[in-house]
Amino acid sequence: MLDGDGLPESLPESLPEFDIAAGLQRLMGNKRLYRKLLVNFGTQYTETANEIRAALDADDFEEVHSLVHNLKGLAGNLEAGDLQAATVEMEKTVKGQTEKTVSASELNLKFFNLENALNRALEAVKILGLPDAQKAIAGGADETATASPKLAKGVVDRIKTAAEMGDVAQIKSIAEELKSESDAFSPFCDKLAQLADDFDFDGIQKLVLDNDS
Repeated sequence: MLDGDGLPESLPESLPEFDIAAGLQRLMGNKRLYRKLLVNFGTQYTETANEIRAALDADDFEEVHSLVHNLKGLAGNLEAGDLQAATVEMEKTVKGQTEKTVSASELNLKFFNLENALNRALEAVKILGLPDAQKAIAGGADETATASPKLAKGVVDRIKTAAEMGDVAQIKSIAEELKSESDAFSPFCDKLAQLADDFDFDGIQKLVLDNDS
């Protein structure tokens, strides 16, 4: 059986770098969703190590922390144990640091471990295949934005904060609140929930920006 991307819905019993059983337990046994999240990870995070490296080279520790923090949340949700451990160590190293307070050798070691763990995880999910429809999904944000009313500043700030924290549950909760207020928010909320399910926090920030008053 194929899913909406024309790919099999089934998951292998085991997958290197991922605890499939724990991941399915987290998602209440939803194999289709777990598989979709893994495939999306394989398409959306191929340049993340390069982005972190570039931020390190620029001594932009705030950007490094943001990138690593989002990756940590994703790794935890996908039950990628080694990747999550590597991001935790990297985050500890860069949080609140400057080029004067952190050792270059320590940074390079933590980055090396993170990059290796990320590359292993990305390699592992290749067995699941890559969707051709990924760009089409992401491209729906602009169309959705024009169909929805403007958001109040308080709501915008709440969504942005939740996205920065990688808090999928909070983002979906806000979406449900908005839906209950007015049917006019439904297209925006459906897209917001979809992006949250995909852990596409950059897409969420863009969607919110397009709807900001």
